[in-house]
Amino acid sequence: MNFKWDKKYLYWGVTAFLVIAAAIVFFLGLSQIKEILGGIFSFLSILTPVLYGFVIAYILCPIATFIEKPCLRRLFYTVQDRKREKFEREHPGEEPPPKTFPVRKVARVMSVAITMILALLVLTGIIWVLLPQLIDTITMLVNNMPTYVTQVSDWVSQTLRNYPEVEAYVLQFTGGISDMLNSWLSTELLPQMNNIWNLISSNVMNIISVLMNLLLGFVIAIYFLNSKELFAAQFKKVLYCLFKPKVATRIINSTREINKSFGQFITGKILDSFIIGMVYVLLMSIFNMPYAVLCGVIMGITCIIPYFGPFIGYIPCMLLLVLVDPIQCIYFTIMVVIIQNVDGNVLAPKIIGDSTGLSSFWVIFGMLVGQGMFGFVGLIIGIPLFAVIYSFTKNRVKNRLEKKELPSDSNEYRDIHHIDAETNEPVYFPHPPYMKKAKEKHELKDIKKIFVKGKKSDDKNDDNKNN
Repeated sequence: MNFKWDKKYLYWGVTAFLVIAAAIVFFLGLSQIKEILGGIFSFLSILTPVLYGFVIAYILCPIATFIEKPCLRRLFYTVQDRKREKFEREHPGEEPPPKTFPVRKVARVMSVAITMILALLVLTGIIWVLLPQLIDTITMLVNNMPTYVTQVSDWVSQTLRNYPEVEAYVLQFTGGISDMLNSWLSTELLPQMNNIWNLISSNVMNIISVLMNLLLGFVIAIYFLNSKELFAAQFKKVLYCLFKPKVATRIINSTREINKSFGQFITGKILDSFIIGMVYVLLMSIFNMPYAVLCGVIMGITCIIPYFGPFIGYIPCMLLLVLVDPIQCIYFTIMVVIIQNVDGNVLAPKIIGDSTGLSSFWVIFGMLVGQGMFGFVGLIIGIPLFAVIYSFTKNRVKNRLEKKELPSDSNEYRDIHHIDAETNEPVYFPHPPYMKKAKEKHELKDIKKIFVKGKKSDDKNDDNKNN
């Protein structure tokens, strides 16, 4: 029996060997998963300053860009133009000296420096100003809780003295809330606040390590911000080196979509919430409202959560103000309504824009899924993550439908009953008589509009010819 060698035998042998080797590696990987994950986390811990720097630069990039392009560059170019105009007035007919001032470079360095100084000032203010005030406010709240309960009870008794049944119910309700709040503040929150300094003193080395990583992260963030175009160019160069142009272009476009949906939303939301928190602190301090810092911090943090955040933050602030002065609670409610309307209609669209492109239903859906998977953080990142998945799925569905030569717009499927398998043409629902008449009227109106527009354009052409 003669054996004839064929290259396909070599192909099958190599394929079988690779499959068996991959299965062995996969099995060994599963059996040693703890060691592998430990090695990965150890490697990531070495890169912690780089990760911190990337996150800091990513968050601060919109601020640095705003300071650089609309502010500093415009200022420098305006100064240069005025100097040029002055030289032309004083020396008519002479060539002005060439521009030697590096506007872009100086604007970039100054914008990065200003952004970093602002970020450090904000962090310093939070640590050395807001945190001690926050601890003092909570301590004062716990100590004055019996007085506040007495004041609320007296106010309820005076207001509802003609309605004894309602008065008894309200006093019972407010008493239960005050007992619950007092218990939570005295047994859970206040001990934790007092333990902060004990935790700081007992973990000095860990805190020093974190501070060093943050300091290195700020230094690395300066490099990221100063050379962001260079890093983006290198990223694109590597992609086009490793992949085909079509695949590399698709990856770049996907990265831009992720940046638009995720980055713009997160950075914009953080900036918007910081501004809102500072506005609450400022206005409550101007109107002498109690617990201005505490309420401002609560409203600022909860405003990061879309849609429901202001309502979540309003409830504890309202309860705090009710205990001190119910009238102040009414003023605070009016303030919340005004600020949130200004934020929703003016501030947030300017800062965040329509970065997600999701309807209200999908926003709530993304929040619920994110909260279920990642907890409180999921309430913040759930929407942009779902927006990325939604965008990828939408583009994938659109491309496949276009390849099949089928409609890709969702509105077109409202009237489609099914698509014929043989002709590949959509079959529409039969319209009721009243819809047919409405459709005919609508079509007649469209025809009249087209006719009127055509007639006007013909009249204009005739007038132009006569002129």
